[in-house]
Amino acid sequence: MNKSTIIVIGLGWSSVGFITNIDTNKYNVEVYSPDNKFVYTPLLAQNIKHNKVLTLDGSDINNRIKYKNREIKNIEFNNNKIVSNNNEKNEYNYLILSHGASTNTFNIKGVEDFCYFLKNSNDADIIKTHLKTLNNNANIAVIGCGLTGSEVIGTLLDYNKFNIHAIDALSRPINMFSEKLSNMAINLWKENNINIYMNQPVSSIDKQQINFKENPSIKYDLAIWCGGIKKSPLTETILNILNIENKKGIPVNEYFRVNTCNNVWAIGDCADYGLPPTAQVGYQEGKYLAHHFNNNFKSNKFKFNNKGQIGYIGLNKSVCQLPYFSSGGNLVYYLNTFIHLYNTVNMKQKINFFKN
Repeated sequence: MNKSTIIVIGLGWSSVGFITNIDTNKYNVEVYSPDNKFVYTPLLAQNIKHNKVLTLDGSDINNRIKYKNREIKNIEFNNNKIVSNNNEKNEYNYLILSHGASTNTFNIKGVEDFCYFLKNSNDADIIKTHLKTLNNNANIAVIGCGLTGSEVIGTLLDYNKFNIHAIDALSRPINMFSEKLSNMAINLWKENNINIYMNQPVSSIDKQQINFKENPSIKYDLAIWCGGIKKSPLTETILNILNIENKKGIPVNEYFRVNTCNNVWAIGDCADYGLPPTAQVGYQEGKYLAHHFNNNFKSNKFKFNNKGQIGYIGLNKSVCQLPYFSSGGNLVYYLNTFIHLYNTVNMKQKINFFKN
């Protein structure tokens, strides 16, 4: 029996949810990604100090799937073909867009030129290497105090040697958590002399200092930008091809099918489905879509199961906000460690975590 071909673009959390659960007896599946390595992103921030192996080859996740190291530059929807940067064309019966998003710099002058970003393991290694060159009391600025930025600040605090600046345009850090848990992070940071700049949007950054819209500038030795996400260039290309205007991403219906396309779906950070861009959301979307395919497209519409969120704030303390439990401190740190171990995608990744 000839099997239909599914092409998946990207290898993030939503892709892994899909390829882990898709029935390869029913479909040929091909994954196209620049390096075909999955990164366990929830531990990236802590890896600017530690040395955990966070990457996993696609073949270690599902070896019944073909993986090709390609960056996709165009899609010919009318011909059911994807086009790689080397102009190679590959044909699909079904296309899954799960290529993620780009870092949002909000067009602030100097961010691209002078800040470090934290999107993958290579970024974490670069920051870690740079930290080793800095003197005690070097000024490190973390701009954006959402979950990633707050975990970066907490990990820098563990070094016990830097002068840390926590900067955000919003009124409090980790604002996806309750105000009580935000205050827990703030109090820990204050107790450890972290300089906190809330409600202070950055206007520009140059080689030596960070400038604010209304407050005095501060000097820095290293700046790390954790300011959110925006549409990737591939998403922009797709929206232009499909003649769709959307500020957030690729619009999809309740089954993640792309509007105006019969055989194209979008999941994860590249899709606009009205859910936050988290690993938990992406994985559940991918898992749902795989079962939707396995079930001959007869599933009920997707329903997100919010299992809560947890984050590291420094000195072996974490905060968590679960459906029936909310707390912070040292015990939650150990819960955080257990949750990360539980959420690994397979046994090989669990073993990698235990090695370090």
